[in-house]
Amino acid sequence: MRKRIEFLIFLMAVGCNTTPTVIPVLDVLPEPALIRLTDTVTDEENPVWSPDGTKIAFESQRDGNKEIYVMDANGNHQVNLTRHEAGDDDPIWAPDSQRLVFVSNRDGNKEIYVIDIDGSHLRNLTVNPNANDLWPIWSTRGSSILFISDRFGSWDLFEMDQAGKGQKRLTSTSAVEDNQKWSPDQKQIIFVSDQDGDNEIYLMNAKGSRVKPLTQNSADDTCPNWSPDGKRIAFVSNRNGNFELYVMNADGSNQRRLTTTTGDEDSPRWSPDGRFIAFVTKRDHGADIAIIDPAGLSYTQITNSSADKEIPSWSPDGTRISFMVKDEHHWQIYLAELTRASSLNNIAVR
Repeated sequence: MRKRIEFLIFLMAVGCNTTPTVIPVLDVLPEPALIRLTDTVTDEENPVWSPDGTKIAFESQRDGNKEIYVMDANGNHQVNLTRHEAGDDDPIWAPDSQRLVFVSNRDGNKEIYVIDIDGSHLRNLTVNPNANDLWPIWSTRGSSILFISDRFGSWDLFEMDQAGKGQKRLTSTSAVEDNQKWSPDQKQIIFVSDQDGDNEIYLMNAKGSRVKPLTQNSADDTCPNWSPDGKRIAFVSNRNGNFELYVMNADGSNQRRLTTTTGDEDSPRWSPDGRFIAFVTKRDHGADIAIIDPAGLSYTQITNSSADKEIPSWSPDGTRISFMVKDEHHWQIYLAELTRASSLNNIAVR
């Protein structure tokens, strides 16, 4: 259990882990052409796009502790929303782009809070002083929030409405459940559990019933993400030695390996139109951001440098990808602007 909890903390820090394939590289794009959005001497992490594409929320330590900031999509007007001496992290947008949920220890333990994007109407949603509540995920319609809590001794999945009411336990095992994601139609939930001794991906309906494993092997399968149409799931697995990128149908069938390298891949993120998957590829010299199509036929590397990189995130219109880059000492937030293109051969950084 201790090993699993340490793994959970690691995933929360880097956004889930795995490098591209023997497929010919169609293009390697120079990193100097990328746009740097933050420029401080502290860590700037975990960029998250607003659903309307106009803003990016992120975590910053420029004020001496971790705070939630919001900036325009071009990096202008960086504003501290939380302004508190405690640690605030893990911002997630509401579908209306007007509110954020986040995690804070300002009341002594980790709780989930909500705040308007002008910094007003701050409220503790979980109000649970005897345990920790983490990893909030807003539903696509904005009516519910998934999160994990150790209030019953192990990390289980919970659901509550957007006001924090009706908190309901969805899983009840002695294992660690995390990495939960709503399906696009909000009828199903995928999550990761170690109840069988290793990390496997599970599926259940939105009420927490009809739980079934989608992966079943002796390796770690993790970092699942739904395709925009809800028909496929991208994930990473070390079933062949190192963490590689895989895709399967939403029912767990047709599991296909997309990458075959000696490094690790992580953080798969579908483009809004479902045509591409952005991910982190880790090699001897560091980590880079790459894009591959779900069939594994085309691969494009967006960055090419020795600096570590993490957490690619598509803009809602699919023309930009934000991500983190570690300079000599600290994480900073960058943006790759992609041209609209019908194929990966034409993707370029402006």
